[in-house]
Amino acid sequence: MNEWEDDLLGPGYVQMTLPLARDDEGPVVATLIKYVPEFDADSREIPASPDFALLAIHGWNDYFYQRELARAIAEAGGAFYAVDLRKYGRSLRDWQTFGFITDLSTYGEEISACLDVIAEEHEEVPLLLYGHSTGGLVASLWADSHPDAIDGLILNSPWLELQASTSLRQMGRPIIDLIARRLPKTELPLPEGDFYQRALTATPPPGSETIPGAPDGTTDPFWTTGWEPDPRFRNGMGQPVRAAWLAAILKGQARVAEGLNITCPILVLTSTASATPSAEWHEEQRATDSVLDVEQIWKRVAHLGNHVTLAKLHNAIHDVVLSREPVRNKAFAEINHFIRAYITVSK
Repeated sequence: MNEWEDDLLGPGYVQMTLPLARDDEGPVVATLIKYVPEFDADSREIPASPDFALLAIHGWNDYFYQRELARAIAEAGGAFYAVDLRKYGRSLRDWQTFGFITDLSTYGEEISACLDVIAEEHEEVPLLLYGHSTGGLVASLWADSHPDAIDGLILNSPWLELQASTSLRQMGRPIIDLIARRLPKTELPLPEGDFYQRALTATPPPGSETIPGAPDGTTDPFWTTGWEPDPRFRNGMGQPVRAAWLAAILKGQARVAEGLNITCPILVLTSTASATPSAEWHEEQRATDSVLDVEQIWKRVAHLGNHVTLAKLHNAIHDVVLSREPVRNKAFAEINHFIRAYITVSK
């Protein structure tokens, strides 16, 4: 019997380990995290009982640590849960290859397991799925394959298309597929440096002790301490990208390009702009998506389903809910409005 245990985020968070089917590396688990606002000293006023429940899926080289998102969902009247997918974050085991998977549909096992637990704890409330970046691609594909299983889908900068261009994905996919079949764990070269990590951790620009433009007296982590991700689970230099994993991503993106038929209402949140590609740090990377090309995301939004809302947030970073306070509050307001307008009103 799975049980809730204390979580690494401290008071207000508990976790449950979910055993999954073994793979060729051995035993596999996922980790379900639950927010318990009554034990969080920084929680805000929340309704007496939730009228919806939400499960959040993280992106590549990531795990769940977005406390502000959990608090915002609780304040909006929701029960908040997140999952660390197999071989990520809390679910990574010593014998496993970080994040490695050969088919994104495999994640359906832990998504369904998590939603089963949530449904048992919150009967007859709408269920929403939330995905960031790679998690947004995973969530979209799962929602398409499981019509009517959820009541709403929220995507935060989803990786729906390759950054450079559709044609590059189409041309590169046969080569990646060939490498993936012969040497699935081959590491592929990546650009050096992780400027996005600098934005997340509030790293001042070279030669400075403060961040330009930080408001006087601010205590916002975006400007001060940063969000302080655990280096065990989010490495600033990134993790190796392996051939079979990238082949799975390209296959998933091709499915999106062909057109999905997600039956529930969808909200997509992105920045209004992407950072100009550069080998050097620029301050614009604190106010743009420095990971994905947002215009490539916008191209695919209409391919998701018949009911899609796109919200472009000025000065947002790649994970819009980790942007500076006014921006993330705008994101939370968009999420709240979406839920009130299309999810809970009909229940």
